[in-house]
Amino acid sequence: MLRKKEQIGIDIQKNILRYCMVRNGRWLFGEKLAKTTFLRENQLVNKRALEELLFDIFQELQVKNPRVVLAALNSKLLIRQVPLKEMETEKEIREFLFFELGASIPLPFEDPIFDLLILNPPKKSKVKNKRAKGKTSSAPTKNIRTIERNRFAVNGNVPIIVTSEKLLEQVGESVNISGGHLAGVDFSALAYTKVLHHGINLGECFVLVEVNYGEATITIFEALVPVYMQYEVYNPGNWHFKEVDGEIEIGSLDEQSALKEFGVLIKNVITYFETEVSKNSKVAHVYVVGSHPKLIEDVYAMILVQTDLPTSVPQVPFLQDADTRMPHHYLLAASLALKGE
Repeated sequence: MLRKKEQIGIDIQKNILRYCMVRNGRWLFGEKLAKTTFLRENQLVNKRALEELLFDIFQELQVKNPRVVLAALNSKLLIRQVPLKEMETEKEIREFLFFELGASIPLPFEDPIFDLLILNPPKKSKVKNKRAKGKTSSAPTKNIRTIERNRFAVNGNVPIIVTSEKLLEQVGESVNISGGHLAGVDFSALAYTKVLHHGINLGECFVLVEVNYGEATITIFEALVPVYMQYEVYNPGNWHFKEVDGEIEIGSLDEQSALKEFGVLIKNVITYFETEVSKNSKVAHVYVVGSHPKLIEDVYAMILVQTDLPTSVPQVPFLQDADTRMPHHYLLAASLALKGE
């Protein structure tokens, strides 16, 4: 019997690669540092360094042709809400989006790839390919999923997620060159909520704030579904990354004032959502995640003060050993490693 291919979650942050994998019930994880950033604008600009580090990770984990799951780059990812109107099936919605993306639904990038965020799964047979490209979304669909209006549309709208196909193809090619196989791409906010479902009240309207190194993503969930997203660069130039005795050292200058301004921004985004986007909704809680080195000490405290809403950092559900939990900054890579499990 052939052994199931092992799956690795890879989290790309500036010039750092974080990786996680489960083997025999035990977590294996680590991080690698490149000299310059991997991504800029809508391009992979440090392709060779990415491929070399991926190769090193596969060698270190002793895996051949592993399945690799990545998170889409949030700076090139959008959530749009499409009125359901008289559309009744997934096929109808995809055909509508195929013609409207870039036209009546403006996008800041070319060659979009999209997927629906809420669907009613078929009762008898599974749809093998849930991913749809704008180029091919008008193709015949054997298993047509019917939209249940009262459950699978949020306030009459179907949320869709859109990103750049070009960038995903570039990164996927590097994964293949390094000896892996790109098996999936996830939206980081969804990946986080899947593994933190015991620490998040999914029945509420809530905000998930991902705070990394000088950049952050604010995602608002309503009826279990991400319906609004805003990516922000709040303190981009004051960070340093270096390797000391085999450990990656990360720090920044003047982060407090930048975090204070970011906390005010979160409050303003919530007000905008409640008054303009979804007037019948009231945000009940803010959850803070991400790879920021002072996520609990500084980030959480500043957001709590500025938003004046119940705020928490969900506990990481994975144990590093019997007494120690996995560090927060590996949580996204871990959640990606479990995609499809």
